[in-house]
Amino acid sequence: MLFSSYPFLFCFLPLTLLAWAWASRAAARPAQALAWLLLLVSLVFYAFWGLGFLALLLALIAMNHAFGTALAAPRPEGAEKRRPGRRGIFVLALACNLLPLVWFKYAGFLVDCAARLCGTDWSFAPPGLPLGISFYTFIQIAWLTGVYRREITPGGLAAHALFASCFTWVISGPIVRYGEMGPQLGALSGLRAENLARGFTLLALGLGKKVLLADSIGAYADAVFNAAARGVWPSTLEAWLGSLAYSFQLYFDFSGYTDMAIGLGLMLGLRLPENFASPYKATGIVDFWRRWHITLGAWLRDFIYIPLGGNRAGRPRQYANLFLTMLIGGAWHGAGWTFILWGALHGAMLTVNHFFRACARGTLAERLLAAAPGRLFCVLLTFFCINLCWVVFRAPNLDAAMTMYTALAGAGPEVWPPLMTPDAGAGLAGFLARLDPSAPDSLMAALLPNRFFSGWLPFALLAVCGVIVWGCPNSQEVVFGGRDGGHGRLRWRPTPVWAAALAVLTFAALALASRETVFLYFQF
Repeated sequence: MLFSSYPFLFCFLPLTLLAWAWASRAAARPAQALAWLLLLVSLVFYAFWGLGFLALLLALIAMNHAFGTALAAPRPEGAEKRRPGRRGIFVLALACNLLPLVWFKYAGFLVDCAARLCGTDWSFAPPGLPLGISFYTFIQIAWLTGVYRREITPGGLAAHALFASCFTWVISGPIVRYGEMGPQLGALSGLRAENLARGFTLLALGLGKKVLLADSIGAYADAVFNAAARGVWPSTLEAWLGSLAYSFQLYFDFSGYTDMAIGLGLMLGLRLPENFASPYKATGIVDFWRRWHITLGAWLRDFIYIPLGGNRAGRPRQYANLFLTMLIGGAWHGAGWTFILWGALHGAMLTVNHFFRACARGTLAERLLAAAPGRLFCVLLTFFCINLCWVVFRAPNLDAAMTMYTALAGAGPEVWPPLMTPDAGAGLAGFLARLDPSAPDSLMAALLPNRFFSGWLPFALLAVCGVIVWGCPNSQEVVFGGRDGGHGRLRWRPTPVWAAALAVLTFAALALASRETVFLYFQF
């Protein structure tokens, strides 16, 4: 039951809001009644993905609450040094959380790697990937760490279950912290008109991003990458258009999901943390990771980078810590060498970016790059690097990634032979052979020989995506203001014009919402 599906939009959400309005008025203790209601609807929501996965989630919730209760037990004065068992409990708790993640997500990959090393034909297929396991595992680890540091005092099992399973973030984030959401979950109240209006605005914007943009442009990205995986060689222009299509698909898919999650939470009076802040406007890779999947970046910083030593032991150690943190971040996204390579690329770019910033601090170069032309150059260079990294992130294997990179560089199968095919249509020689000056359409046939991009629609979609990404404020800025202020006429207001525009957007999105799609981050 996706946020963008008809059952959710026309059944689950309306019934939840009606039950919320009734419970807030009829209950003698509204906050407690609403907490139980939210827990119930969250468990029902997750149960639609499979009762077995729900049982696993509930077992992990009960286990972590037991560990948290043990970690929070009072200790006699001065007894901490004589009780190493508390640290042992914490380490055991972390291991018990990571083991299911490793089993379901990485066991097959690890067995395959071992088989290659040993020259055997071992294979293992895990019994499916529980939806959201990467997200709720990180949420639970952050909660346990807070309890271990005595920054969090565990409440009852029901309160912990609600925090760990709330439907607005359990399947794909944001990766929330108890310090920001726990107090809100303990003070739930009735529906408010302004929250409903702003929440619906975010829901409509996210739905439009997902259905109208991400799903539409994603079809062209899939055509190019799937063809490369099959051994059909894309031309240079097709490879670039395919990589741009995927960059925009992932942007609007993840941004759309984030808008919908935050909007749904706001309808119920919950203010979820910002998770997406115009990342393609970033002026460097450091800035990019302060804007893209903000809660994941913060988690990696607080629970991996800083415990490794952060920047406390000099620049070489800082750069090594950055690289290792991003390797782990890449592996978090998926069990495969493509994700590990993607993490390594981002680790290397972060290292270079930090080194350059340190060298340029206080110099003329820093002042030049801070001016408008310099900032534009930084934005374009950053997006160029990010777009190249998304290629290996999207490719199903390293061979397909190398095919795409070779085509992007303007070369053909003679440079990267593993996927050479008789009808491969790339490289300068193939391009010149197809270019017939006497034929009016020969130029397009030479540039786009495989017809992945036919007609005007893909180019119009790419143009619209580019205008929205670089020429418009993001949804958080539209609805709440934000980093760059109110943005004039694009700032949300409860007016008939906004109501009509959102109605048109919602109708257009609903007309296409029946297509069978899924949010990209569900696979991570």
